[in-house]
Amino acid sequence: MATNPNYPQIPQRKPEKRPPDDHAKLEIVKKGKFPWPLIAILVAIAILIALIIWLPSIPQRTPAPAAAQVPQQPTASQIQLTNLNMAPAPVGSALYISGVLHNQGTTAITGAQVKAEFLGSNGQVLISQSRPLEQVTGNASNRVENFINAPVQPNQARPFRIYFDNLPQGWNHQMPQITVTTVTGTTPS
Repeated sequence: MATNPNYPQIPQRKPEKRPPDDHAKLEIVKKGKFPWPLIAILVAIAILIALIIWLPSIPQRTPAPAAAQVPQQPTASQIQLTNLNMAPAPVGSALYISGVLHNQGTTAITGAQVKAEFLGSNGQVLISQSRPLEQVTGNASNRVENFINAPVQPNQARPFRIYFDNLPQGWNHQMPQITVTTVTGTTPS
């Protein structure tokens, strides 16, 4: 028995070169020296801040003025209309009502509007018209102007005129019911 058997010698072969196997290799990612993800996050934050600053926001509510800041406004009770007279207009079915406006308030009056209700023979309202008061200037009753040009100061009186047209057929030819609806004014000078 041999303790050292001789086996046949097989020549050793050189390993064959195989094409590289893509599945077996691990891809090694080289880390760059520039932090791109951090830059992308900072740019996104800057865009968000710019949008918040430049987008329109809800308008801020301004507080209403305090009672001391709002001047006292004229009311219909501040005006008294006296010496009312009716006169037909020279042309058509129009009518002039003239009188005197008394300012009994504490503010100067720059304008007033009235509503006149023309009644029929049985007392029903046939037509209602709203018209502004016009200030009669000078001695001639045909010269009128707005009260805004020369406001009626507190405790003053001025002549006025109101023009009504398109009067109804069944009107009873009595003085219409006149109500002051709107008064405009300023603080006295």
